[in-house]
Amino acid sequence: MPEDKHSPIESIADWSHLARGFYADAPVYMAQIPEALKNSELYQLLSNRVLLREFCQSNQIEQPPYISGQQFDALSAWAVKRNRFPLAMKSAINGSDCDHCYVLKAFRELPEFFDAIKGSLDGPVILEEFISAKSRLEVTCISGLPRLIAQFGLEKSMRMRHSWRVFPIRPPEALVDQICAITARFKGLDSIKDVPIRFSFALNAGRLMLLSVNSGMNRPEYHPDWCSAAGISGISAPPGKRIGKKICKLLIYHDLGEFDEGELRKIGGESLVKFGSAANQTMALLSSGNTARLLEDAEKVDAFFRHSRDSGYQPLQPAEED
Repeated sequence: MPEDKHSPIESIADWSHLARGFYADAPVYMAQIPEALKNSELYQLLSNRVLLREFCQSNQIEQPPYISGQQFDALSAWAVKRNRFPLAMKSAINGSDCDHCYVLKAFRELPEFFDAIKGSLDGPVILEEFISAKSRLEVTCISGLPRLIAQFGLEKSMRMRHSWRVFPIRPPEALVDQICAITARFKGLDSIKDVPIRFSFALNAGRLMLLSVNSGMNRPEYHPDWCSAAGISGISAPPGKRIGKKICKLLIYHDLGEFDEGELRKIGGESLVKFGSAANQTMALLSSGNTARLLEDAEKVDAFFRHSRDSGYQPLQPAEED
């Protein structure tokens, strides 16, 4: 049975007053996924990574070289034949927050992570080339049109989790045309209304490689309160009716523990507009009309969090009365 894993972002903000509510990729969110999405011809591609890879092969969409299967020996033989690392290993079942997605750097790691995936989820395992990209883009589409384009980075670990996202970015028109040419091959995308569909790409030498396709509200930058604090439009705003010229950077951390919120606000200054923690995840959103100021303040906030993790900060407890 699938592991009962909920996205921490569900608790970072209040989603109850939103018509769509909160949901992320299946399987744990199956009951909350909008019917329009579940009934679409694209849903199987979103929930099954193997079907997505097969679709890309059939539609000449560039993607990482890969193999999928139930047996370790076949995957291991493919890795030995390629003799090239790093590799990405993923469950075929698409879950939220890059769960059961790993970056492997040596042959000895293959059995450990294969067993970790198979011990938690049924179905095939995918082994593919890990793309070391010049940049990575995440494109959120609504009704088939790009509504938010972000650049993102991965944390330096064996987990394939985002460590930061910068948005909204405005790529060159030629690159946007290339994005739209790829997303247009996903028939029925334009009929999925008010549901965010995310395409993640690796960008090298002006060429896009499709890494994944996901859905769900598990992005704080989709929430109206976070958008308002940042001074940007939400993903539901019609194209061409965006407000402001702010650029944002979202910093994402795991297993931080306690930190001094007052000191964080002081260090982040006017750029720090929102932060929150839930479960083992902490997020800080910075926004500014000045890119240099944004990056400078983001470096300060990042240094603060890293110092908090290293120092083992414990909040002061109120003195007990005699």
